[in-house]
Amino acid sequence: MAPKKSKRITKAEKLVLAELPDAPIWEGLTVKGAKVSKRVVCVDRTWAPGGGPDDKGGNAGYVVVKFPKKMSGKIKLGDPQDGECADYEPTAASSAAKVDVPKKLKKKKGLLVSTKFGDEWPLTVPYAVVHCRNITAGGMYLNVVTLDAPDGTRYAVNGTAQDHTSYPEINPIWAPNPDVDGLKIDISPVIDAGLKLCK
Repeated sequence: MAPKKSKRITKAEKLVLAELPDAPIWEGLTVKGAKVSKRVVCVDRTWAPGGGPDDKGGNAGYVVVKFPKKMSGKIKLGDPQDGECADYEPTAASSAAKVDVPKKLKKKKGLLVSTKFGDEWPLTVPYAVVHCRNITAGGMYLNVVTLDAPDGTRYAVNGTAQDHTSYPEINPIWAPNPDVDGLKIDISPVIDAGLKLCK
């Protein structure tokens, strides 16, 4: 009897199939997922016998599916790659080097370190310290989230901070999304960490 598939593998396989274009060439394509890590599943795609661009069937590449840390997060499907999951090599983020945080910052509330976020770390610096303060503007109670970069520069993180402070916007240290040209990595984990500091 075959071992039972995990829910994540089944979900990843369904998502990969759902992404296929509605064209005759894809009919009969099968998928098989394999666990890469706790949050990553690689899905091999196989053309139906006699299918595919050369009517030979066989390998149709693979897709890497990344699950979020939180249930409310978004599942990310990578672009189809040539080859098989056996060829896939995860990025070095999982074996990231230790980040040296200055001793005076180690016990700071609001300290965020890249190694705790893995590939969801949205900054180009290895660590930052977020701050939050409450202000009243236009009769409204607002939370201003800022962060200090390792070089000492304080940036405005959320829209409120950008609108109501003179700090520069976060863009210079906001990391680009490696999977989508022109987009940045989701900054919300940094904003959420800052908002938790506002009481």
